[in-house]
Amino acid sequence: MQTQAYFDNIQTTILSEIDKAKASLQVAVAWLTDKTIFDKLCAKASKGVKVELLLVNDNINNDKAPFNHKDLETHGGFVYFIPPTDEGAIMHHKFCVIDNCTVITGSYNWSKKAQHNDENIIITWDACELGSQFTREFTSIKERTFASKFTVGSLDLPKIIKRLEIIKSFVVLEEMEEIISQVKKLHEQNLTTELIAIVQALEKARYSEAIELIEAFTAIHSQLVMYEDTNVFALQLEIKSLEIQLNALEDDKIETEKLIEEFSIRHTKELGELVLKLLQLRKQYATTEEEKAEATQDEKEYKESYEANKDKEIPTLNEEEQKSIKSAYREASMLCHPDKFQNEPEKQEQAEEIFKTLAEAYSNNDIVKVKEILVNLKEGVLIIDKKKQPTKKQVLQSQLARMKQKFDKLVKYIGSLKNTETYQTATKNTNWDAYFEEAKDKIQREIEQLQSTENVKEL
Repeated sequence: MQTQAYFDNIQTTILSEIDKAKASLQVAVAWLTDKTIFDKLCAKASKGVKVELLLVNDNINNDKAPFNHKDLETHGGFVYFIPPTDEGAIMHHKFCVIDNCTVITGSYNWSKKAQHNDENIIITWDACELGSQFTREFTSIKERTFASKFTVGSLDLPKIIKRLEIIKSFVVLEEMEEIISQVKKLHEQNLTTELIAIVQALEKARYSEAIELIEAFTAIHSQLVMYEDTNVFALQLEIKSLEIQLNALEDDKIETEKLIEEFSIRHTKELGELVLKLLQLRKQYATTEEEKAEATQDEKEYKESYEANKDKEIPTLNEEEQKSIKSAYREASMLCHPDKFQNEPEKQEQAEEIFKTLAEAYSNNDIVKVKEILVNLKEGVLIIDKKKQPTKKQVLQSQLARMKQKFDKLVKYIGSLKNTETYQTATKNTNWDAYFEEAKDKIQREIEQLQSTENVKEL
């Protein structure tokens, strides 16, 4: 599983992911008024991809969209307008599931206006279990809204799960004829999107993918009878989604802090002494008390930064090592993120320490330490107890509220980091060698100019 947060070029990114769809697209968004995205969905439906769309039944979608959403049905897709509840609440989801295993979620509505807002999306790839959870919520909304059209009774879940387990066994035994026979029996059922993906993988002999999809399906649907309150399932799904988004934001935060730190240290080593000399000269040659006070303050502040950074060393990694440490860090951070253990205080405390050590090792380019932590995590230093699920809705609601608060703080903090002059300079200049060489020449010329001007005054 891989996760990435996006804050820019969101429409382009969504279009690119939709274009990858091979079997199914399930889109649940409050509002869809972006014609470019809608046209892309129609194009995929025309090519045989099963495209389903859940929208709010309101005037924005019905009157303000520059197209008719029902046009998707002429291309082979499905559109469902979800009315507000009796209390006025609306379907406010913003997610898309692609081929059961890619999930797009976040704050971005698929509307014209959203392109000009500060929004984000989180994309998670190779996440069939998560995809199945979102698919379950998608199906649940349809069933609750259109009970006469979609009935649970039309699907014999216990029998299907048993048949899928049998198919898994035949795959292991390499009994191809038996697999074909069982797939034919599956076709007798009113297949859901999840089951269609499993059948297609089996028919195309993509057996490892089929087994992953089967395990994801059975893991979710075997536990359906355990949910006493449909709201509990929705809360668990939202928490799972937010957990992934938080993890992606934590990655983005650490990446941003790491880049700023590396650039600041490089700046100190390359230009520090020259900048100090320039600031001293500015103070020395100041012509007014105001200029002198400002120059003195600048020198003091820079000297503090210089002293803090001058002896720091961060190992330089080549391109292959950078990819390796980033991959290891992301995998490890998913395994030890403290938010995974909010209902297990002892494990959460341990996870916080490991996560802190992991982040420090990553920031310092300590590839050996990062990989060592990953190995330890894989060997069971921390194990998530998947059976230990909270049973009280109040516990889940409290957990969700804490995570949302943390999410908002992270978004604001990352935004402030990316607005700093250091970050803007570091990202704008992709060739740091050339930047520091040019900056060094510029400072040197200013020093020489100050010195020559003062020499002329003395003559």
